[in-house]
Amino acid sequence: MMNMGQKPNVPEAPELRIGLQLYFQAFLDLDGERMQALFPIPWTSIKSYATAFELDEEQTEDLFFFDKKMDEAHLSRMAKKASSHNA
Repeated sequence: MMNMGQKPNVPEAPELRIGLQLYFQAFLDLDGERMQALFPIPWTSIKSYATAFELDEEQTEDLFFFDKKMDEAHLSRMAKKASSHNA
């Protein structure tokens, strides 16, 4: 797990505002919870993560929001990559 002030080792990663590192790290941690590569991260995994890290109600709502947005972008990028390999 990264330190909260550490910039993620992701090409062209934006500088994250204070407090958003929590949600990015959660996305990275939850990425392995997929049933298959192009499936979304399960809702139950996100909820379990929020419970395990004792996130409050607002943080949990934000986790679902940010994780879903990052997951949609990631899955879209992966689908494009897969279709270009199959073409």
